[in-house]
Amino acid sequence: MIFSMNQSIQFAVKFIAILVFALLGIQDRSQPETSLHCVNKQDYSVRITTFSEGCVLGEVSLGRTAIKAPKSFIKGLHPKVELRFKAAQAAARLEGIDLYIASGFRTFERQRYLFDRALKRHGSYKEAVKWVAPPEISRHPLGLALDVNYPGDSKGAKWLEIYGYRYGLCRVFENEWWHFEAVTAPGETCPVMYENSAARG
Repeated sequence: MIFSMNQSIQFAVKFIAILVFALLGIQDRSQPETSLHCVNKQDYSVRITTFSEGCVLGEVSLGRTAIKAPKSFIKGLHPKVELRFKAAQAAARLEGIDLYIASGFRTFERQRYLFDRALKRHGSYKEAVKWVAPPEISRHPLGLALDVNYPGDSKGAKWLEIYGYRYGLCRVFENEWWHFEAVTAPGETCPVMYENSAARG
């Protein structure tokens, strides 16, 4: 088969276009684009945009994944966990809901003290670990967990249980209405709760 000069040029243009798209990794527009949650650093309001558009000046991403344990030790609440909480707190405030951190980061020593106290109260490791995790498995010493509105004001915690997924904050244990962790990306559905901290293992 003989191609005319015009057909050869058309073929070459199509081939080059396909090659450019493949090399540059142009996204298939038939697939939904990943959303990105951007928080305003002044008022902590959240704007949902696309990953390709990104956050604008004065905004910072809430992150695109669950927050994992830091590779190096940090002393304090993980910055992304704190940012996510502040964004949720600002949204709750607009609805007249008071949301505050009663306990966030704890040293290993403090977590050990709390666990030992629970051990005395409950009489066995098996019972104590249902209510207080030992420091080796607790997320508090890693700066990844927060207890909100504890001990008395569960209204704010209930709000966070319902809307926390928007910020990647989820209630983790059925028996602890106050305990939240950044276990999903913002906007993703929270996983099913564990019965208690012993069930997590």
